[in-house]
Amino acid sequence: MFRVLIPTTCAALLAALAASADPPCRGAGDLSGEGRVDAADLPIFAACMGGPDIAEPPPGGDPNAFALADLSGDGDVDLHDFGVLMRQVGGQYFAYGPHRQNLEAEMLAMTVANMLRAPDAEYERILRDLALIRAAYPQLVTVIDDTDYMPTELLVGIDAGQPLDQYYALNEFYLVQSEEIHYSFRLLTFCDSLNLPLLAPIYEALAAVTWADPNWLIGIDDYITIDVIGATYRYNIDDGFWDCFDGCDCHRYWVIDVDQAGNVTLISYREYGMPWCQFGQ
Repeated sequence: MFRVLIPTTCAALLAALAASADPPCRGAGDLSGEGRVDAADLPIFAACMGGPDIAEPPPGGDPNAFALADLSGDGDVDLHDFGVLMRQVGGQYFAYGPHRQNLEAEMLAMTVANMLRAPDAEYERILRDLALIRAAYPQLVTVIDDTDYMPTELLVGIDAGQPLDQYYALNEFYLVQSEEIHYSFRLLTFCDSLNLPLLAPIYEALAAVTWADPNWLIGIDDYITIDVIGATYRYNIDDGFWDCFDGCDCHRYWVIDVDQAGNVTLISYREYGMPWCQFGQ
């Protein structure tokens, strides 16, 4: 499988993504954010409609909704935009749901749920558990799970001899924000984080796609994995250090359980690695 590796964890870029404002994860006309254009979008549009050359929402109106309702992109919301909205009725998009500020919990929750986007309850549970663990063990405050891939980027190989209609339809459905065409692949950027190892096979199923893969990262030092044991979540926390370009030399490894009530229990702790590793907590 083709993989593009980036020689850094891109920590600053990922932090900026996690702290960004709510991205535009709604397709044209989907003012309600439900993944489709239907009757639920009409009252939202009506509340934003001010008329030609009026560049502000009506009194008490939501500026974000006003911007979404400006479907013609001319700075106002009028009958021209209403005509565009009517043509979009019946359109389907992937429903991203709310943007999550904590990228670490979001990525872990998507993996545990095995879904393209994490359910609210999964995200909130993991966000709570991580806070409880770090309160109980302050040395883990700086041990943050490094995502294995850029959570908004997918690399796709294209068969130039195949029609691309289905490929572009998939890009529209998943709200691709940009497509960079390189010599041997295309880089797709989505509007928010997705479980890209699950999305890649969906693209690969298209006749026009020869391969699809997340934009994997290297230089990762800390890993967290979660085992679900009934109502208890078991956190396997690997604090790696020293020469972590392609795998760290030294490791501090915690196994910690958090039950549904929020009780934190240390199951085990060990240190291992190369002879030159210097441990100590």
